[in-house]
Amino acid sequence: MTRRDLVDDVLSSSDDPGGPLTDEAEDVAPAASSDVPPDSTDEEFLDALGDSVSREVLLACKHAPMTAEELAEKCDVSESTIYRRLETLSSLGLVKRSQRVDSPNKTCYETVVDGLSIHLGDDLRVEAGASNYVVDSMRTLLAAIDVQHLSYEREENSVDVRFELAPHLLDALVELYIRDTNSRDQ
Repeated sequence: MTRRDLVDDVLSSSDDPGGPLTDEAEDVAPAASSDVPPDSTDEEFLDALGDSVSREVLLACKHAPMTAEELAEKCDVSESTIYRRLETLSSLGLVKRSQRVDSPNKTCYETVVDGLSIHLGDDLRVEAGASNYVVDSMRTLLAAIDVQHLSYEREENSVDVRFELAPHLLDALVELYIRDTNSRDQ
């Protein structure tokens, strides 16, 4: 079994509702992952998110649909600036036009993603959708260590992972484990 097969096996197991991997798994809503539109590049996506006005628009429109006029006032910029940002965010699939009941004749905009994930690996990948911190943590762990053995016992709901660590990393792992265990006990 290759390292990639191990990663895929753990990640696919974590999404299976019949076998949660952590006690908190039931409390965490499953990530609804959807890639950004295929005609947009990750660079365009990151450029848009690098703009403070675009970020303000995304946050403001997440709470309730807003008109361009309301967004301009909230972001303290001109309406033309807001329309440019809305065009970019719309083309990336992050906002959409909508209407509010209280102002049916005005075009409003609302954010259509719950979260964003940026994955760094061999390449940069941006995904729209809620991030699942448990799965993200497992991805990070599996990318950073050399897994020697991995098995999942569905009936016992347990995972057995064996890996080798350099002595200084083992010390860091033990320290983190002790700190985490102590914080849970308090």
